Amino acid sequence: MVVPQKTVATANLIEEAIDSLLRGDGRELEAYLSKVEAEVPILNTRANVHCYIISLDGNDQPRVKDLAKAVASRIIDYAIPRGELIKAQEYMLKHNSFAKIAELQKKARSLFTTLSNTGEGGEMLLYMLIQNFLRLPQIMCKMSLKTNSQLHYNGSDALHMTFDKKSQKLALYWGESKLYQSIDNAITECLDSIKPFLCDDGGSGSRQTRDLQLMSSFLDLGDPDLENALLRYLDPDDPHFNKLQYRGACLIGFDDTFYPKNPNTKTEEELIQEVQVSLKKWEDKISTKIINRVPLDSIIMEIFLVPFPSVEDFRKSFLGEIQNA
Repeated sequence: MVVPQKTVATANLIEEAIDSLLRGDGRELEAYLSKVEAEVPILNTRANVHCYIISLDGNDQPRVKDLAKAVASRIIDYAIPRGELIKAQEYMLKHNSFAKIAELQKKARSLFTTLSNTGEGGEMLLYMLIQNFLRLPQIMCKMSLKTNSQLHYNGSDALHMTFDKKSQKLALYWGESKLYQSIDNAITECLDSIKPFLCDDGGSGSRQTRDLQLMSSFLDLGDPDLENALLRYLDPDDPHFNKLQYRGACLIGFDDTFYPKNPNTKTEEELIQEVQVSLKKWEDKISTKIINRVPLDSIIMEIFLVPFPSVEDFRKSFLGEIQNA
């Protein structure tokens, strides 16, 4: 099929504009997460697995608290709409003052819950994994839509986007993060949560409807031209909507006993080798659970597997960092 030149030009402009929304250089997690495997295709599905461990420090101890600090330090990027950030930057340049940025830091912190069982640390980690390793920008700051900081946002944990030149489709990534002691529970809960967003076949009662409406109403990318172009893809009454493809991005975090309990007893290389032995078993679990949730096996998904020494310790550390941000 020959694609009209005007359509190609418009698609290229959308792709470039979306890419310009990326934050950082993609290396923000390099010191805290070490790759075991990346982009491993899951048999009989369209999912890829990316496995990372918590990096060990010079004394071969996992940097869980440092990871929590690194994630929490991005709360402005994660929680504040781009329009507000642009205004704060303009104020800083005009008045040589960081006052407005300090206000946004305080506002961002106030949006997070103080509940001990919060999943917001996992949601923010997923945001960073998608940004850093997949290089897909966040398309909506869902935290800014919360009406009560002590309540969790009802909807997808993440919303990221890219333009697929090969298919000429706008790919919307719905994200789900689950941190559980058990990998089986984490996989099950994550896939059960994300399936309705990816496989619902439309209509007024579809699971995606509310988030699509919110995106259309509160899209704030600091680029009116891009916003207007994307709104066409988000409008079910516009033919462009037929080129909006749903994809998935998952974080499955769980407790793992491979990590060293005491300093200088196991190197990071030894830890990675041990995790690699278990990785095939974990991939088989994911494959089985996806295949058992037809038609999830036909959906493009990127799944991050992150074993922790303790997901609860990460959760507590993240809460402490947010409160001190």
